This record gives sequence, structure tokens and C-alpha cells, in this order.
Amino acid sequence: MSASEENIFFNEILEAFGEALAHDGFEIERSVDCFPPPAEDLVYLYIPHEFSTLVDPLAHPTLEQLSRTVAISTEQPGTSWFEHASGFARHAGGVVDINPLAAEEMRRRGIAAEHAPLGYIPSWDVWGGKDAGERPIDVAFLGRHTPERAYTIARCRPALEQRRAAFYLTETIKPHVGGSSYYLAGERRARLLTESKLLLNIHQQKLPYLEWHRILGAVLNGCVVLTEHSLMTEPFEPGVHFISTRQDDLPFVLEALLADEEHLARIRAAAYRLVREQMPMSRATAVIERAVEKAHANPLHRGSVGMAPAVPLPKALEPPSPGWVSYVRELGEQLPTRRALMDLVKRTRNLERRVGELAQGAGAADEVIVEEFGRRAHRPRITVLLTVYNHAELAPVALRSVAASEFDGAIEVIAVDDGSVDGSVEALRRTWTDFPWLSGKLVRRSVNGGLPASSRNLAFQYAAGDLLFILDADNSVLPQGFAKLTAALDANQEAAFSYGIIEKFDGSGPLGIESWLEWDADRLRYGNYIDAMALIRREQFEQVGGYPTEHSLAGWEDYALWTAMAESGRHGVRVPDFVGRYRVSQDSMLSIAGIDHSTAWTTLLRKYPKTMRVGD
Repeated sequence: MSASEENIFFNEILEAFGEALAHDGFEIERSVDCFPPPAEDLVYLYIPHEFSTLVDPLAHPTLEQLSRTVAISTEQPGTSWFEHASGFARHAGGVVDINPLAAEEMRRRGIAAEHAPLGYIPSWDVWGGKDAGERPIDVAFLGRHTPERAYTIARCRPALEQRRAAFYLTETIKPHVGGSSYYLAGERRARLLTESKLLLNIHQQKLPYLEWHRILGAVLNGCVVLTEHSLMTEPFEPGVHFISTRQDDLPFVLEALLADEEHLARIRAAAYRLVREQMPMSRATAVIERAVEKAHANPLHRGSVGMAPAVPLPKALEPPSPGWVSYVRELGEQLPTRRALMDLVKRTRNLERRVGELAQGAGAADEVIVEEFGRRAHRPRITVLLTVYNHAELAPVALRSVAASEFDGAIEVIAVDDGSVDGSVEALRRTWTDFPWLSGKLVRRSVNGGLPASSRNLAFQYAAGDLLFILDADNSVLPQGFAKLTAALDANQEAAFSYGIIEKFDGSGPLGIESWLEWDADRLRYGNYIDAMALIRREQFEQVGGYPTEHSLAGWEDYALWTAMAESGRHGVRVPDFVGRYRVSQDSMLSIAGIDHSTAWTTLLRKYPKTMRVGD
């Protein structure tokens, strides 16, 4: 039994058990969104995790059907989903759990659950133990995003600067069904694992439980597992079949392992051989078959056999409220106060800028002065739009990151100084002289425009490249960032832009990651998930009108640009690897914009009604 909108993870578990039971001679039928009527030779198998929430109550199993059901639990103790599954398990004819800790906890509660360990599943074994060909991806990650996971992944960034990574993180706004861009499953997951040397495993919950579904998928495709310490890993032996360490040490162990190909090859072979030879799925099917016999022994009431066929009744799911709805609900009576505070901050900052201009003797008119640097590129492939305002210390770091790029192509930089009064222009000049090969222009404005969007649009007017890369003065691009982003666009000619994972950091070190979600136009309804640091095709940027310059969208220009792309039918493609670094500052425009979202949401709803689904 399964639900049509159920997470594909649960379907994979059911199919694995069904594959093993069919091998033992059981006749397997699949039913979606309903329980077939009882029959003398019929026992139901289902995972209660989501069925009850995704199927209309009229199609829920009766107590009699539950008594002839084997409930398969997949949840970790201590979670709400485990409590949910336990409620159904109390009424089931048989209960099995793929997690030994969960089975033990159920038994402690008086539920007769048995542990059904996952093992060798032929359909998951795409690799076949063949040690042929290179694995081009050094490390992969598959799992739901949590702050702890994001922080650990960010700490791994230095070890991966000259390597390839593939990080696929998901969220829980909607189920991960087959074909979802958010969730790699089946052939797509197997292909990634056959191409990866290491799978990084970071626990989702405080309970250090080894997620066997993910681990077996890696082992059966020759991908070595590097995990933080876990409970009940038998029959796997740490150091022989996988590598285990403290969470704090994961980045260092990762770097050491990637430098030792022979060690990885030994673990890869030992783990695969163990699963293939000593972990047959017959161990699990023996447990399930006992549960099936137990459920089948429960008698059926007279008259229940031969009932009318069941009708599938998927529940009409209510989509999550879009971002602007949840924001207004949260604020309530605070909204007018926040709006007034936001207006006061904007006015104060504008006044400070004007006082600074007058102190410097600046005129009322915005005078633009252009200086050229480096050797002029004949036809740059990439133009970096670098915007600067009072970042004398950080702007040179951003410029150096471009100069240090390992991209095999012509790059130019258009740096727009938006009326800085702290020596940013002089700092850029001094830095640029260190890189005579870096072509570009320094565009100086005498008056601060007050909006990052206006500076970026001004920089675009001087750009000659076919591709535009957006870089703020306090951020930086990684050496292989341009190469990874251009490769994504070359492989996806229809994509308007490419973006990759950004490490967030401050003076204390790594904080987390940005731009970790796959492109999904519908997801824009709930908020922005793509950083400005992206590579955009010039003609696509021009056709959507560049960055919007409404004051109501101050701090939201990136979000508005991606929404404009979606509104016009364009799309982006994500690089599942690190491409840049984002400095988190409490004084940034984004932080100030967070005081009040109401005017920004109003503008987005007006400009992009199709993407925001106004009226749905």
C-alpha cells in the first residue's frame, strides 16, 4: 500500500521488500491510495509514515484490515513521525522496523516489533563491483538540510577547493516524488554514487543513527561512506567497511581520505563484498514472512470478504502558504511598527550619505568617471559586475579572487564604486596594478545611488562579456567557480543562468551554505533561495530588464530578478558544488531589509502575479 504523493524513499523500501518476497514465491500486487477489500489469502504491507496524511480518511484501513496488515516502520525514536507510526503499529497484525533502535523502543512500549535489516538488493547494485574507470566526483552528500549539516558542509569547503563535490540537500515544503528536482532517487542516485569516491553522512537528529537506506545505496555502488560516529553499525566494522569520526573532525578526515586512493579502494571492495556475500535480503524477508503469517492468522469477519472494490482516494493537499501570507500572519499588529522603522532606517541612511557627499564637496549631479585597467580582452567570455560602496578593506579581496580564477577563458571586471568616501577607489587602484593581465574598468560615481541594483545595472552598460557574474565587494569567487558555472551553462543551453553553493562565513569562520536548493520556479512563492552570486547569460539579463530599481525592493533585488526570470518562462541550473563565499554582515542591506517585508511582497505580487500565483 502506498500513497500517490508519498515520498519516493518509502516506495523504494516497499519495492525492496516486494522484490525479495517475490523471489521467495509470494505474489505481490501494488495498491495506491486505498486498501483493497479483505480476502482470505490477502495480507497488506504498508509504511504508515505518510499514508494517513496523504489519503482521504474514507480510504484509511479499517481495524479489521489493520489486523491483517504488516506495518513497516522507518522512523527514528524521538521524532513526531515515530510517534505517528507507533499509533498505527499498535493495531497492526505484524510490525517490522528497518531500524534496530526503533524496533527496541517499540518493544519497550509493548508493541511486538521485529528488526528487518536491509541487505543486498540487486536493483540497487548498478556498480556490480567492477573497479573500472575514474570516479570524477570526490565527495557527495544526500539528505535534508539542517543548520548542523550546512555548518559541517561549509567547514569542508577548504578541503574541496581543488576538487569536485556534489551536494544535494532537500527541504520539507513538499513530498519528494519520483522525478523531483529536490531528491535524487533510483537511477539518478545510483549514477551519482557510482561516480563518487566518498559519501558524507551527517546525522539529521541528535540520535546517532546510521541511515541504512542511504548507506547501502552507497556501498552497493562503490562509494565509501564517511560518517560521524553512529550506533549499531554491525555487521559493518569502522575502519574496514566505512570510516567513522567525530563531527568536528569530518573535514580533516575527508581531506586525508581523498589523498589516499589505495585506502579508499580497500574499503570500497571490503564493504561491497560484505553486503553482497553476508547481508542477503533473506534476513529481512524471513522477519517479514513471520509477520505476514502472524497477520494472516487473524480471522476475517463474515461478510467482509467480497466487499465492493476499494476506490483510490488521494487527499487534495493544501499547498503551504506562500511567503507573504505567513509573514503577514506572523507580524499581525507589528506590521505598521516595522514599516515605520524600516522607513526611518532608510531615511537616516539617505541622510548620512548626503551629509557625506556634502562633506566631500560633491555636487548634486551624479558624475560618472571611467578608468581602464589591464590588457583589454578581445572578447571576454565573462564580465564580472563588481559593486563597491565603502569597502576599502574587502573590495581588494573580491578583486583578487577574480584574478586568481583558474578559468580557461577571458575575463573582464567592471567595478562600480557607488560614491564611496572611505578610500575604496584608491584600494581598488592599488590592487588592480598587481594584476596587469586582468582587464576591466573602474566606474566611479560621484553620488551614491543608494541601491545595489542601480550600480549593477550601470556596470552592465560597460560589460562586453556574453556571461555576467554578480559579485559584491564583501564576497569572493573560488578559483574553480567560473569553470564550474560555465560548464553547467554549456551543458544546459536552455538555462538562463547557473548558480552554485556559497559558503556563508563571518569573522569567526564558516556559518553555513546558501544556494543549496535545485531550481524550482514554484519554490519562489515561499521566498528566495538563490544568492546574487550567479552566472547569467547577457541576453537573458537584458531581456528581463536587468535588476529592478524600485526602492520597495531594496535588499530584494536578487529575489526579484530570479522571479522575473521565472515569470517569463526562463530557468536556472544549479551546480551542486562550491563556487563562492558570502560574508555575513549585520550591517548589510539584506539585514536592514529584513525589518519590514510588506512593501517588498506587495511589489513582487504586483509585478510577477503568475509566479506568485496571485488569486490561487
